[in-house]
Amino acid sequence: MYSGEGNNKVIATLFFRCVAVVKFSFYLFLVSSTGIYSSQLLAAELSVKATQSEVSWISISAPSRDTIWLAGSQGTIGRSTDGGETWSFSKPGSNELEFRDIEALDDQRAFALSVGEGGNSRVYYTSNAGRSWQLRYRADSNLFMNCLAVAPSGEALAFADSYNERWQLIRSADGRNWLNISNVVDSGPLSGEGGFSASGNCIQYKNDVWAIGTGNAVTARVLIKPKFGIRFKVMNTPMLAGPMRGITAIWPRAENDFFIAGGDLSEAQSQPQVMHFNAGEFTTLPTPPLQGAIYSLSLNGEQLLVSNPSGAAIGSLTGENWQKLTSENVWATQCTEHQRCYLAGKNGYFASFELP
Repeated sequence: MYSGEGNNKVIATLFFRCVAVVKFSFYLFLVSSTGIYSSQLLAAELSVKATQSEVSWISISAPSRDTIWLAGSQGTIGRSTDGGETWSFSKPGSNELEFRDIEALDDQRAFALSVGEGGNSRVYYTSNAGRSWQLRYRADSNLFMNCLAVAPSGEALAFADSYNERWQLIRSADGRNWLNISNVVDSGPLSGEGGFSASGNCIQYKNDVWAIGTGNAVTARVLIKPKFGIRFKVMNTPMLAGPMRGITAIWPRAENDFFIAGGDLSEAQSQPQVMHFNAGEFTTLPTPPLQGAIYSLSLNGEQLLVSNPSGAAIGSLTGENWQKLTSENVWATQCTEHQRCYLAGKNGYFASFELP
């Protein structure tokens, strides 16, 4: 009955060419096969480009080097096909919707997730670069969806806060028909357990692995399943836990090798946390030069990129050499396979840089 919302008008395309360039340098320490650290001075340019200052961007998806999709406040989706030099903007639904995740397959096709109770948790889809959007899924009024992940095949999973002592996992095999698959987790949720819609990173599909990070309960946990697995395995983590505490972002490299980030979202001056799980153990990485819980975590080769309202930082996979890139309020990060990284956040902030 809600399919008519998928044809809401697309707002006029706007173009912006204002660009600021900030130069920075940082050291990256890489680990060789012998376990010996080496250092190399790298230089890059952080290019800040204008988008819409009245919109706060919360999620990024960059399916190629130059194609970028942004999701944010005021019901707005942004799209660029020239690396952020120019933008077009669209509204899949009303201005009141809060889009907290965007997952693009290419420059034409993308899924956008809005969050909220009362039926505001929704999944929209476009196949024509945002010129029109179709409402593909609308959650029950008592569900709050947090994040969305989409495999290259089109299979999609959305993660919502638990309800009535049941996990709330919504799956679509093709992006069209959506079903609750709460029974595919090997144990039930803890009291209050759910996710954080801080950047769309609380569920990820990477390297043929589905991974979910949880929070708001007495233990922060990871739900993980390989591509052809039947059930999600639940793992306890040493991440800070409790109300408004836990895992905000996760990045799997394999079923038994992943990074998680998060902390205490209720305290802006708290210590951010980044951890690596490998060989059956969690390792807490050195603290990034940020304050408060990490919102976004991205990997690119041997680099980690993290962000939150106090800024963004980059370092090696061991976290020994964090370097702060900006103090802007950055909610979302992503690096492409072609050595380009993007940052987005509050008040229309958007920036990019090249990894040397």
